[in-house]
Amino acid sequence: MSNVENNYRSRAEQFSKKISAVRSRLVVLSVLRFLTFIGLFFIIILLVKQYTWFKLSLLCFILLSFIALVTHYIKQKEVLNYFHFLLEINTHELNVLNNEYSAFDSGEEYICRDHEYSYDLDLFGEGSLFQYLNRTVTLVGKNFLARQLLDANKVNRKTIENRQNVTKELVHKLDWRQDFMATALATPMGEDDNKKINDWLNQPVYFLKKLHFKILAAFLPVITLTFLSLFIAGISHYSWFILFALIQLMIASLILRRTNKEQSKVSEELKILRSYAKLLKLIEKEDFSSHNLQSLKMDLKTDQASAIVALKKLIRIIDAFDTRLNLILGVVLNATLMWDLVSVMRLEKWKIKFGNNIKRWTEVVAEFDYYISLANYTYNNQNFSFPMLSEETVLHATELGHPLIPKEVRVNNDFIIKSIGTIEIITGANMAGKSTFLRTVGVNLILAMNGMPVCAGKFEFKLQKVYSGMRTADSLKENESYFYAELKRLKFIVEKLREGQQIFILLDEILKGTNSVDKAKGSWKFVENLLALKATGIIATHDLSLCALEKEYPENIENKCFEVQIDGDKIDFDYKLRPGITQNMNASLLMQQMGIFTK
Repeated sequence: MSNVENNYRSRAEQFSKKISAVRSRLVVLSVLRFLTFIGLFFIIILLVKQYTWFKLSLLCFILLSFIALVTHYIKQKEVLNYFHFLLEINTHELNVLNNEYSAFDSGEEYICRDHEYSYDLDLFGEGSLFQYLNRTVTLVGKNFLARQLLDANKVNRKTIENRQNVTKELVHKLDWRQDFMATALATPMGEDDNKKINDWLNQPVYFLKKLHFKILAAFLPVITLTFLSLFIAGISHYSWFILFALIQLMIASLILRRTNKEQSKVSEELKILRSYAKLLKLIEKEDFSSHNLQSLKMDLKTDQASAIVALKKLIRIIDAFDTRLNLILGVVLNATLMWDLVSVMRLEKWKIKFGNNIKRWTEVVAEFDYYISLANYTYNNQNFSFPMLSEETVLHATELGHPLIPKEVRVNNDFIIKSIGTIEIITGANMAGKSTFLRTVGVNLILAMNGMPVCAGKFEFKLQKVYSGMRTADSLKENESYFYAELKRLKFIVEKLREGQQIFILLDEILKGTNSVDKAKGSWKFVENLLALKATGIIATHDLSLCALEKEYPENIENKCFEVQIDGDKIDFDYKLRPGITQNMNASLLMQQMGIFTK
């Protein structure tokens, strides 16, 4: 059992024990709460029969005890919920170590057939790289992770190095990472939550722009409370207080529709704001050494206040505003303090002061969420290596394998492309491993460009844009044939090369949508065109005639193959990459073994 597995198992057992302890406390609290409620009821009966100061004091004591027990019970329920999520997190990670990660979001909504490489490399969907990596606990974090996988071609050397530094730091902060995850999971964020917050922030202020509302909010409550004080002191008649109280209620009724709408908007987002406040607090309290994380942490400070202080202030304003939902209390507050108007104006003041920062604060949460996924993946795969950036060697990998293939059955290969303008032509029988190898190279390049370790003993690469053509499909919607769709893909790659971009291509069976003679002729010309444009990469093919290009362009073309061993009716795949051209094909034998035809 590995150290990683031991740690997860130990933590799962630890949180399981804590759950049991909290449950026991909840039982005790329930009994005490019930007993104090009975005691409260009993003291009230005695007090009704005969009033004494002792009984009244005892009643107050029991009432306060009951409230304290209820409050403590609610907090313990939150603690129980938190430990449940920590247990779930570690249980899921134990499953991941056993190659079971279906519990995580697959990112199916990010599948894009026309993307430069993501569809061909299975970055999204069931059993995808995204599902394997994804530990995000916020919607903004999930979107950020997907966007970085999709935008790997846009990164530069500095971005990769910074991400590596962040990942190396966070991999050692297991407690903090899981604390962040469990805290967010305790308050799940819906698809529309961030949209609603943005809608509220983008809505222009109304009351603060009107001078008469400012005057009313400033003076009416003072006048009303003054007449109330004078009435209590016996100086003024109560009718003056009643008059101004009614004026305030009338104003509250005139703006009721707008205040109801405002209150409804912000109250719906109270949970999400509390969750963001907790996450930002975790970030603010933690010490980070990498430049990226320190910079993100600095973004949580403004000239007026830190993010956590500002959000707590907003939460207090919303909580205070929500007291109007109590009908009696709402009437009293609006009659004396113009509560609705004052509350809405306080919200508008907060929006003016801090509203522009909210977007950046949520982006900070998203980026931390993304980095936690990277660190979690790194922690789980401590035998993987961080890639090195090269200025010359295009790709040099030893023991290269696909990270999603279980290590017990994964076959690793050494692979090297020394210089720009080199194309490796890989041949092999059906199911010998050509397509898997292309995806292995592609997926590891995407991991490397995101600053993550790769499934290799050593991985040195030159930063280039990755483009693939492996899984072209026809489209009824676009009235597009399979062959035409493939031509469009190849044209897209050629256009990028003509623009002068340095591209690493991954192509699987060029022109498979046409007849064999036309395919051989067209493929030959296409590869020659790629060489003229200084393309670099890998082409997998069954067309052995393409291998003759090595003699024509010995400095730019190199033949590699996956061989299959055929012994009578027995087929053996070893999935090892070899130099040269494949000697064995297996289609007819496979068809025979499946009963499609007989000898």
